[in-house]
Amino acid sequence: MIFEAKFRKSLFEVERESYVKENLPMNLLDCSLGTNPYGFPKEILKEIKLESTNLSKYPSPYNDVLRETLVEYWGGAFSKNEVFIGVGSMGCLEKINKFAISQGSHVLGYVPQFQEYITEVKIMGGIYDYVALKEENDFEFSPDELIEKIKYEHVLIYIDNPNNPTGQVIPLDSIEEIVKKAASKDVIVVVDEAYGDFVDKKNSAINLNYPNLMVVRSFSKGLGLANLRIGYVVIKGMELRELYSKVNLPFQVSTLAEKIALKVLEHPEFLKESIKKISKEKRKIIDHLKKVGFNVAKTEISVPILLASKKGIDTYNYLLQRGVLTVSGENFLGLDSSYVRIRVSEKAEAFIERL
Repeated sequence: MIFEAKFRKSLFEVERESYVKENLPMNLLDCSLGTNPYGFPKEILKEIKLESTNLSKYPSPYNDVLRETLVEYWGGAFSKNEVFIGVGSMGCLEKINKFAISQGSHVLGYVPQFQEYITEVKIMGGIYDYVALKEENDFEFSPDELIEKIKYEHVLIYIDNPNNPTGQVIPLDSIEEIVKKAASKDVIVVVDEAYGDFVDKKNSAINLNYPNLMVVRSFSKGLGLANLRIGYVVIKGMELRELYSKVNLPFQVSTLAEKIALKVLEHPEFLKESIKKISKEKRKIIDHLKKVGFNVAKTEISVPILLASKKGIDTYNYLLQRGVLTVSGENFLGLDSSYVRIRVSEKAEAFIERL
């Protein structure tokens, strides 16, 4: 059957490419998916009483306990009615797109950045406008260049901070400049802080109060719970909250997943220790990459991902042949096969030895 005439045209125009690979060689050092290399505090598994979880019942419709706990975790930076729980941060982003983007909607971002979001915009029929970060500037983000591109026709601006794939952090005052300029043109700003737990809370856009701002967070990266698919979005503007509520279904996260998430929030020391170890191992990896002829883009030392390149070679396959799994630059708009995103390994020596 031919469905093209009946379905959204953009579905037939967009090819979804994922950096998730299958059927790979055994014994690879996995430096691909950007999770906490040290996982999560294992003691929480002993602390959770599974027998008290009634798996035959639906979970709390909107995970009230987790929302209340997040308010406390953030020191009252937002209220319970301003936070929504989703199926991973990507689930929250999908809902935002659902009410914000229609055929021909213009979204502004920069590249390289989280490619899955760009793909989702295009699938919804949106047009992704972007500012390209410059290789000669080590891919350093420029707020002024993005601000110059903001137009009334833009529905929203998408910023991932820390940036994926470079791991660089955009200062909060730069984010605020963008949000203010966007507000003057009735443009929404979505700040994706999936990697935000690797950075001080003071730099989070959650601390800002603007009606056109939405901040998305994840339990998958720094908090180490990727398998559970838990995310949340903080929306302080009433109008945007009402729109999000219209597309937000109940029962997003299971009771068991919520219990584990609550326990992880009780162990902030694990994340702090992870950041110390990540910073130490990342320095070693960067130093070695530069020593053997790689270029490394601007990056924050506490964030466990980085962008590296070596001209004239397919860097992904070069590293794969040496037993290291990374993410090819070909998976990111604005990059090519000479680039790879590398997730810091638990021990830098394991990475260095394979090179």
